[in-house]
Amino acid sequence: MNAPKILIVDDDMTALDIVDFLFEDKGFEVVRSADGQSAVKCIEEVKPDIILVDLMMPHMNGQEAVRRIRQNGYKLPIVAFTAVDDPEIHREAMDAGCNLVLTKPCKPTVLVDHINTLLEQK
Repeated sequence: MNAPKILIVDDDMTALDIVDFLFEDKGFEVVRSADGQSAVKCIEEVKPDIILVDLMMPHMNGQEAVRRIRQNGYKLPIVAFTAVDDPEIHREAMDAGCNLVLTKPCKPTVLVDHINTLLEQK
């Protein structure tokens, strides 16, 4: 079986490095994107199995990126991973098309378990 491919979208390079390492260590193929705009553009080429997206990013926030991904017809699971613990922002992410919203910081095992569960449900 091929390794699941995860697209991680975050403008914080340190967060990208940490999450990248976490998922590579768990056997995932990791593709990185530093903003929502580039994530929307690269999906056709990358063909990820799942997306992990930050919500607060410059140029195009996570909610708008998710909305565009869904408008383009992609059905893959999308998880918002954000430091913002605001129920209204979380609701907006779900309304945009996220399958789940997780708040940073989050135990690595919890994050990986949620990602694996969503992949199993595909």
